[in-house]
Amino acid sequence: MNPGGAAISLTYIASEVVIPGYGGGMSSAKAALESDTKVLAYEAGRKYQVRVNTISAGPLGSRAAKAIGFIDDMIRYSYANAPVQKELAAQEVGNVAAFLVSPLASAITGHCCYVDNGLNIMGLAMDSKTLAREESA
Repeated sequence: MNPGGAAISLTYIASEVVIPGYGGGMSSAKAALESDTKVLAYEAGRKYQVRVNTISAGPLGSRAAKAIGFIDDMIRYSYANAPVQKELAAQEVGNVAAFLVSPLASAITGHCCYVDNGLNIMGLAMDSKTLAREESA
């Protein structure tokens, strides 16, 4: 076995914050995955020089995501509240995956990389329509 290389996994922000309806143990599984990413980064790095990272992708309208039932609402929410207001494309997640396994990311390991148009940084979008006050007549 040649030492070196990279491994990546996919996670979701429900590992860190509450996403109502994203249940069935998936949020706990994603939290464990992110913890394991760090441990494996250490163990595989020391033993085999393998880098281990994970990508936390924003909402995508994939077949798997359709199973949770409200993915279209999540996509609309992300579009309305993320710093970069555009629909996330699967190609963008793939581009980050290609970067993370390439030599360009040779010093990155144990990292959770968010690919979500910046939604993960938001606490509150002050320009959100939900915060608009109705003017009294």
